[in-house]
Amino acid sequence: MAPNPIPIVIDTDGGVDDAAALWWALTSPLVEVAAITAVHGNIGVAGAAANVCRILHAAGRPDIPVAVGAAAAIGPVPELRPADFIHGRDGLGETYRPAAPFDPVAEPAVEMLARLVAERPGELTVVTLGPLSNIGELVRRDPSWAPGVGRLVVMGGTVAGPGNAQPYAEANIAHDPDAAAAVVGAAWSTPPTLVGLDVTHAAVFADEHWDALAAGTTPVTAFLATPLAFYRRYAGTLTPSGRCPCHDLLATMVAAHAELVAAPVLPLAVQTTPGPAWGATVADRRAPLFARAGPGSVQAAPPGFAPWAIAVDVDVDGYQAAVTRFFA
Repeated sequence: MAPNPIPIVIDTDGGVDDAAALWWALTSPLVEVAAITAVHGNIGVAGAAANVCRILHAAGRPDIPVAVGAAAAIGPVPELRPADFIHGRDGLGETYRPAAPFDPVAEPAVEMLARLVAERPGELTVVTLGPLSNIGELVRRDPSWAPGVGRLVVMGGTVAGPGNAQPYAEANIAHDPDAAAAVVGAAWSTPPTLVGLDVTHAAVFADEHWDALAAGTTPVTAFLATPLAFYRRYAGTLTPSGRCPCHDLLATMVAAHAELVAAPVLPLAVQTTPGPAWGATVADRRAPLFARAGPGSVQAAPPGFAPWAIAVDVDVDGYQAAVTRFFA
């Protein structure tokens, strides 16, 4: 008997890899998309919400509510280059698709997130694919919200390799370090999962995936072919192989396929002050070594760390097989 689908809410900033992640969630029998919230990031929040509506219309899912969230960070941010060279000025690879025949709901994203978790305490998985401004605002406003979330999966950060927006900072975290720090330190019922560049840069598309996209024989591949071709030009710049990752797709898959990543629980913090590491996600990777050596080996860590399940390795073959099924 098939397992019951996992109810999820997706928070997205409306880019190309977000589109792939949304299509996977909308077409997978493993998840039930309860709602989608938009946030600034790859493009402005209004454009992100409009792109979500475009995807829902193309997928035949106008029943899923879309709420508009934060238009800017809740705290200071480093100066970042716009992501239009990756996602296009429209967020969907310069495709400029017609607007959907429906709009986002009037309820703001933070209020929707608060209401949905209150209605289904302990049930919902929240998946974030953009800056953490919506979630950061919510946990600051209502610290009791975080314990009601069943599971949090965050696409963001890097703990062992370079960043992509800054030398040590991944884009989603760098776009709002203060929000990320608030989210990291919130009172989650179980350690959230961080799916960062350490694994997304390893989980790249294979040649067969580009062949499937070029053929465009399914609604998924027909919609994503042009946006992903645009995204492909530079998205693999910082990957070890030079091949194209799809960050948000892997993170969303992990919400249903936890086995795709190895994610030990480690202390995590976010650098929120200006300087060379502004926006960096810092994992105390000494923790397992201290535990192995015994209490006498433990050394003090600065304040601000909280336990998170940090993806440090990925089953690339398993991920690529899942992408093949998705595009078929």
